[in-house]
Amino acid sequence: MQDTLFDNRFVSENLKKLRKHYKLSTTKVAELIGKSRQGYVNYENGTREISLKDLVILSGFYNVSLDVIIGNPYTLVNDKILAFRSFENGEDGLVEVMPFTISTIYDDVICYLENDLKMRFFWKTNLNQEGHVMIFDYYDKTYISKVYFKPTGGGHFYINDKPRYFNKAHAENIVFKGVLMADLNKYMDIPHFFSALR
Repeated sequence: MQDTLFDNRFVSENLKKLRKHYKLSTTKVAELIGKSRQGYVNYENGTREISLKDLVILSGFYNVSLDVIIGNPYTLVNDKILAFRSFENGEDGLVEVMPFTISTIYDDVICYLENDLKMRFFWKTNLNQEGHVMIFDYYDKTYISKVYFKPTGGGHFYINDKPRYFNKAHAENIVFKGVLMADLNKYMDIPHFFSALR
């Protein structure tokens, strides 16, 4: 019986996959976690078990959950990552930085297509995030609004800028689905650029 917490073969394969995806050298990743190049290569070769500290650092660096690094790399689940080339303003103009990624491993992003020019993205959560726009069901109908609760348990939300009030008993029929994380307004210089997103 294996006495490690996870399979080193899975970890080594996932580390290679992530590093190559971001076009990084083993030396660069080793510097990030404060190891020698050989120390990091031992992780990728599976000859040394990775420490929890290094797992946490690398998951934060690659913007993925620990499951992506320790999970089975041969399942389709680990390929559910959207990556976008990213740039930031530097002292001498735009500089390329680590790609912006969105992990959809757990289908944790909800997209609402408001119209042909606007998309809204929500992180899945079943808890109200006070002061934030939420997507939720109320009596089996889906709404998008901030939800305000009173200390008495009732409250209100808005439908087309008109308040919809509910009492404490009706509040139990609110089922939160997600919190707004981004709006994407599609203003295009190239016609139909975003057609592939649909």
